Amino acid sequence: MDSAVRGDAPIYDRLIEERGDVPADVRRVAEETLRQLTRALDFGAVGRPSGYPGMGFPPASI
Repeated sequence: MDSAVRGDAPIYDRLIEERGDVPADVRRVAEETLRQLTRALDFGAVGRPSGYPGMGFPPASI
């Protein structure tokens, strides 16, 4: 959270000192999880196996 927003919330500042900035930690973990999922579900990088129909060459063995 922006320091200007919490500037007049000393209780919040004390909680952050004691417990850490949980919302910021959650945000970072969520963003990293989203990046990992995006990479894991990127099927554009997956190639077809050799001999797959439509690749312009015959299947391995018929």
